[in-house]
Amino acid sequence: MMQNNMEPITTKTRGRNPDWSYDETVLLMELYLSAPRAERNHPEVIALSLLLRAAGRRGGRAVLASFRNPAGIAMRLRNFGKHDPAAPKGRDAGLRPGGQVDRRVWQDFGSDHAALMAEVARVRRSISADDWMPQGRSSRGPSPSFGSRTTVVDDGRCGVYLLLIDGPIEILAPKIDVIKGHALVKLGRTFDLDRRMSELASGLPPCASISYVPISFRVFNTSTDAHRFEQYLLGICDQNGWSLGGEFAYVPLDALKREMVRAWPLDD
Repeated sequence: MMQNNMEPITTKTRGRNPDWSYDETVLLMELYLSAPRAERNHPEVIALSLLLRAAGRRGGRAVLASFRNPAGIAMRLRNFGKHDPAAPKGRDAGLRPGGQVDRRVWQDFGSDHAALMAEVARVRRSISADDWMPQGRSSRGPSPSFGSRTTVVDDGRCGVYLLLIDGPIEILAPKIDVIKGHALVKLGRTFDLDRRMSELASGLPPCASISYVPISFRVFNTSTDAHRFEQYLLGICDQNGWSLGGEFAYVPLDALKREMVRAWPLDD
């Protein structure tokens, strides 16, 4: 898997990051339980970084280059090894900051996975990522223009995303039989997930109780590789009867998350 260098543009490069909040740590614990040794190029680390950085830009606040970046998340993930009785002895303890909030979150949810997942759902709905929120005003698109245009498309590093479509399932997909562990998702590929999230949010009214949440983002060196992997995932959805058409599917989320980190390309 390739190392990610598609981090969002930052407005500040030096200073001290704020301490991790309880809500941020809840999302971190969910990641720890599924991938305790995830590195910075892990698709779920990249997705969590994107989510937390977008939330951190709330109110125009400057975000440091190191703020909740993939490298920092991967390192801090190891902090939970101090509290996890199942962690191997001698495991790297991670970063020093955050001991108190890590301990509190582990005490609250270490023995109650159902409660953790309920809290994760609450955090996802409450966390503010204003960069992706639709604007509460009418659109002001450009005036029509005419004439010949030339478009040049450059290839480059491209990623495949897995987005959770968060909202009332009875409204989003009223004909679906609700299955425990399944979720409504969107798959796709993009050169810039931050920009893509903003585009998707612009299609929702400000009053909507629906949002897109990045769950996993895997980066490839070329768009051709990304396309092949995207088609592989969509093929899995078709074969298992998960597909809802287009890039949408109702899937067992953990199963699709495992596919996102599968060795690639597959052996023939």
